[in-house]
Amino acid sequence: MRKHSVWIRTGVLVAAGGLILAACGGSSGGGTGATTTSSTAAGLPTTTDQLFYPSAKKGGTLNALSAGDCDSWDPARTYYASCWDQQRWIARTLLTYESKPNSAQLVPDLATEVPTSPDGGKTWTYKLKSGVKFEDGSTITSKDIKYGIERFFAQDVINGGPTFVIDYLQTTPEYKGPYTDTSPGKLGLTSVETPDDNTIIFHLNKAFTDWNYIMAQPGASPVPQAKDTGDKYTSHPVSSGPYKFDKYVPNQSLTLVRNDQWDPSTDQINKALPDKIVITMGLESAEIDNRLMSGTADVFLDQTGVDTAARTQLLADPTLRKARTTVDLTGFLRYLSIATTVKPFDNVHCRLAVAYAVNKQGQVAARGGPTAGQPATTMLPPTVAYYAPFNILPTPNDAGDIAKAKDELKACGQPNGFSTKITVRSNRPLEVNQGTALQADLKKIGINASVEKFDSSQYFSAVIGIPKNVQAKGYGLSITGWGPDWPSAYGFFSSIVDGRKILPAGNSNYAELNDPVVNKGIDDGLAAKDKATAQTAWTTVDKAVVASGAYVPLIYDKSMNLYSSRITNVFFSPGYNMANFASMGVVR
Repeated sequence: MRKHSVWIRTGVLVAAGGLILAACGGSSGGGTGATTTSSTAAGLPTTTDQLFYPSAKKGGTLNALSAGDCDSWDPARTYYASCWDQQRWIARTLLTYESKPNSAQLVPDLATEVPTSPDGGKTWTYKLKSGVKFEDGSTITSKDIKYGIERFFAQDVINGGPTFVIDYLQTTPEYKGPYTDTSPGKLGLTSVETPDDNTIIFHLNKAFTDWNYIMAQPGASPVPQAKDTGDKYTSHPVSSGPYKFDKYVPNQSLTLVRNDQWDPSTDQINKALPDKIVITMGLESAEIDNRLMSGTADVFLDQTGVDTAARTQLLADPTLRKARTTVDLTGFLRYLSIATTVKPFDNVHCRLAVAYAVNKQGQVAARGGPTAGQPATTMLPPTVAYYAPFNILPTPNDAGDIAKAKDELKACGQPNGFSTKITVRSNRPLEVNQGTALQADLKKIGINASVEKFDSSQYFSAVIGIPKNVQAKGYGLSITGWGPDWPSAYGFFSSIVDGRKILPAGNSNYAELNDPVVNKGIDDGLAAKDKATAQTAWTTVDKAVVASGAYVPLIYDKSMNLYSSRITNVFFSPGYNMANFASMGVVR
């Protein structure tokens, strides 16, 4: 998931390759789906395993802020962690995550139960609850969910989101989506059956034991065919959740109001506490922090933490910070993507020159210091199963090694350096700081890099997510971040390093890495029947990615989050790697 925020925690229980295993040696029990470890930073609490400001009080307006609009409000196109979290206000999925602190436990949402597969992961059957309706009063049926799934296959129209349903449901001949479907009702995807209105059956083309996690993603929400507007669906997705669109001005604001067709008796997860949710977008970080500290806003949806000035103010004011502030470990890795298709980075030694030149301590400092994270040496964060610490490209104190970097430049035939471009998101000032710090590091070895800035709403969909654009514009280096699409090693690696998933648009393997060792390791990890075999496979993947120089791990992320004094029910969800927005309320 393009999870561009969140905290690092230990012991999150995950399912990978059919095994239920705890990260970092945690217990493999059931229950909440996680073992927890309390931690603090700068004397501040963490939401890792705690619920803050509990309340069942309904009413009021939740005022939320964001640096930019969602990448899309279309459930099949969105891929931002924050936007997946926000989707829970307006969309119900077959399954969802338990509404408890730090729980990765899946529970029914539209489905009546969490199913098991009778044949090792190839067939999955879901029974739907009765009486659930769209915002227009029409009844939600299994065909609405199937249609929503089918839209993913129309990649020429609906792109940018995850492609797991295509990977596992594609047929021969290939299905191209409902917009070119000539079958009755445009429901021609034969790998999905809807024998009646309350039953949907998925026939996967290969076994996949993590399938239930896919059914907890926004793409597993229903879409009414009659209201589908194709690539314009983002303007008003039809609600199946407790709230619906009222007023929407793209890149500026969105107001959600109660969906009077939502029946709480069918929904044991969403409490829908606020009467209204108002999201204000496109704000600079200083304005966001000022509004939160003044109490005119309640929550920052990006969950990337406060900027440097606010951080300094909060750390200097014990009363203010303890009342409203948490420093949370996230499941995110902040990393540098090096485009293998942009010269001279098609040469591994040119990529390794950058990897050795980067001062990772400087990257941490660029984001605000220790409360922003710690230097990373692996791609897999310490939050998921099969994380194993290693450092195959060491530098003194993780601060870069100029001599080794220059040796790699000689090996790649560029002893005097070269010019390239660094892309960052303009409305993520800490990311801009990272780009500037990287620019200075590269200058020391003769690489002259310009910092190119883009709005976050376009950064992935129109800039680095389109390989031809990256190649044509010469975007050699891109600063970004990632968290698992669901809490497993495969859920983290699949979209960003698998060479078989490089897409012409909506691409998440930004470096276009296509390494046979990486690809085989992914397959081996999925096929593993025991923990030791799986550990070997996923560590092989991790080391091969780092050794390729295509991706440079920078920071195991933390964020210092600020909330208003009105906010209630703040806790962390591993399913989104951030605070659970759907649980939040406000006191008037």
